[in-house]
Amino acid sequence: MSELAVKTRNGVARIHHRPTWAEIDLKAIEFNLRQVRRHIGKGINIMTVVKANAYGHGTVEVSRVLQDSGVDYLGVATTDEAVRLRDHGITAPVLVLGSVLPAEVGIAVEKDITLTLCGDGLFDAIRKETKDGRKLKAHIKVDTGMGRVGIWHEEAMDYIKKVSSEKGIILEGIYTHFSNAGRDDFFTTYQIEAFEKLLSSVEKNWIKIPLRHAANSIATVDLHRAHLNLVRPGLVIYGMYPKYTFPKIIKLKPALELKTRIVFIKDTPPGRSISYGRTHITQKHTRIATLPIGYADGYGRKFSNKADVLIRGHRARVVGKVTMDQTMVDVGHIPLAKVGDEVVLIGKQGSEEIRAEKLARAADSIAYEVVCGISNRVPRIYKR
Repeated sequence: MSELAVKTRNGVARIHHRPTWAEIDLKAIEFNLRQVRRHIGKGINIMTVVKANAYGHGTVEVSRVLQDSGVDYLGVATTDEAVRLRDHGITAPVLVLGSVLPAEVGIAVEKDITLTLCGDGLFDAIRKETKDGRKLKAHIKVDTGMGRVGIWHEEAMDYIKKVSSEKGIILEGIYTHFSNAGRDDFFTTYQIEAFEKLLSSVEKNWIKIPLRHAANSIATVDLHRAHLNLVRPGLVIYGMYPKYTFPKIIKLKPALELKTRIVFIKDTPPGRSISYGRTHITQKHTRIATLPIGYADGYGRKFSNKADVLIRGHRARVVGKVTMDQTMVDVGHIPLAKVGDEVVLIGKQGSEEIRAEKLARAADSIAYEVVCGISNRVPRIYKR
């Protein structure tokens, strides 16, 4: 593959000459969504989280597939992310999960974007933008222990009454966010009970809020009590497991593979240093292959001297510091390796596989960071 032809939405092909790319399997996205539906059962809505460029997979392309698959809601982090979906023809309900500024209310009303409310700062802007009879859809964020955005659960009831009485607001949902689901059962139970107590008070006050949600990917798979009537899976939709025990509970297919090609091979005697900082010194005669991918592409320095790649079905260790645009690997044990060979950094080749979760653990990171960090200069190739 000396060049990549990537079709844009209007059918025009963009040519990429640098042989580094990510392949996104959209059928895997569909499969994982079906698995989540089967796992949670009937009567529970699904909000798939597509923030951060759909965890590096491509917001518009993934959202289009999810919409066609009948997902109930899409979750994004910012108003800009929501507007981009609307501008690309996505009509499914979209919730901005982050807190916004008053200047963002107008575009949210115009584009039918649902906002998160957790304080009084937006009321004046909402009244201004809805005085012509238009409405703003909103979900209230309740902080039960995350310590980020949201109104503290002890103070939330008065705020809920205030929001529900605003004529310009359609109060569509209420939610909270777990800080350590799957790892701290005691505190997660505390968060659930605090949220359940608040929901009970909401009902006693005859306030109707249709959607109630708390479950992230871990809670979607492992904590049925937190399902309420809507779950918010993110990582599992992309085929990654947030806990090592989950493959026994739900079967998923990774949707992303990260690939490149060898561009240079050098015979290297013992005692030679590789890359910046001289963190790797060859101990014997070997061959060092250079790959055209580096931390500017999202393949970070944290993988230096720790990660493996796949070449001709064999594992090859990254040696030396990963640089901005290039990474070196030792292929001395792969005698047939040559310039032009395909290299898999995330994904399968032959009987071997490198999963994003295990790659992350090797670098003391998390799978979220690995896939979200793949930069826009890496073209995405979509396949079904």
